[in-house]
Amino acid sequence: MLCVVKVGIVTSPIIRIGRGERLRNKLGLFSMFLDLDANATYSCSEELQGVMAAALSTLGNPSALHRGGQRARAAVEEGRSAIRELLGAGPHDQIIFTSGATEANNTISASAAAVEGPLVSSAIEHPCILGPLHALKQAGREVRLVAPNQLGEVTVEGVEKLLSSDVAFVSIMAANNETGVVNDIALLAQRVRERAPKALIHTDASQCVGKMKLNFAELGVDAMTISGHKFGALAGIGALVVRAGVPLRSLLLGGSQESKLRGGTENVLGIISIAAAAKEVLKTLPQRVDRMRDLRDTFESEVLRGVQGVAINGAAGQRIPNTSSVSCEGIRGDDLVVALDLEGILVSSGAACSSGKPEPSHVLLAMGQPEDRVRSTIRVSFRADQTRADVDRVVDTIVRAVTRMRSYQGGERAA
Repeated sequence: MLCVVKVGIVTSPIIRIGRGERLRNKLGLFSMFLDLDANATYSCSEELQGVMAAALSTLGNPSALHRGGQRARAAVEEGRSAIRELLGAGPHDQIIFTSGATEANNTISASAAAVEGPLVSSAIEHPCILGPLHALKQAGREVRLVAPNQLGEVTVEGVEKLLSSDVAFVSIMAANNETGVVNDIALLAQRVRERAPKALIHTDASQCVGKMKLNFAELGVDAMTISGHKFGALAGIGALVVRAGVPLRSLLLGGSQESKLRGGTENVLGIISIAAAAKEVLKTLPQRVDRMRDLRDTFESEVLRGVQGVAINGAAGQRIPNTSSVSCEGIRGDDLVVALDLEGILVSSGAACSSGKPEPSHVLLAMGQPEDRVRSTIRVSFRADQTRADVDRVVDTIVRAVTRMRSYQGGERAA
């Protein structure tokens, strides 16, 4: 017997998607999927989806003089205020909206390129920092990269060895996207000020928002990058926070938007989403952090108990609370990702931007890990709304998958 489900017409695509997803879950078609790849994208909450749905009928061009444009302009400025409050930026610090962390990091790198002097960063930065620095090196600029220690930390002592009075730029990430290891950016900025006083100091804090407290003023940096979809906003929106008085070179030319520092019509819906996500983080940060840490710690203790030959990368250092980099001896990480995917569990084998590439993780290699361990690694990253049942499910699936894969490998060797 054919069963027809009649769904009412709605006016908003966001509402339609939300209701459709709930309907599918009721039918049991998609309820099996468990997303444990929050560091790639931290999904939007239902509350935030509702905010965006309501905003769809009021969107306009923020540069227009009519009332539609002014409503959009008000939304943009409200978003700027929300980010300022979330990050503890001062009233004169600039919040420049971008399409995401890649554009923000490329913008600050282009600004650094305009100043003579060596450029300093770490070997474990995201490719959207390392890529521009590599291009500048190819063009003849001196680039100095510090390796992390075995815990995955970029130490102040390691950076100090690369500093000189003529250094123009220092960029060290606040937390690594693969291991979750946190760096002491405030102390690092203080030492850079002492030894390289003209340097532009930047930190990529994309993986920190919503997972730890951040205060731009207290960090003492000149610029900070954030990415909206890493803490619950839409993909395609980010921001570069710049200290008052710091010169910045525009990467996108041809428009006066964002104080003439980023040409192009602002992504109003994205800005509304990042503002809503920022407000949600401000209200719930302590609870979010505690919940994610409990999930991650339970997961790690259970997987270490259930599978032999497992190591947690960076576990001895300070980490953001939701991230676990797990190496399973003798198992290719990519194969385990596929095995878990077939069971409806979504994890990654490294940064989402680099997945699918055959090269092993540059982060783990820089930490001194042997290539076989690097290739046996997966990343599990939790959201605060997940449960102990989710942890039990992923641990049970990993145990079964690893046991099966090792058994198969043993059979091949015996043959």
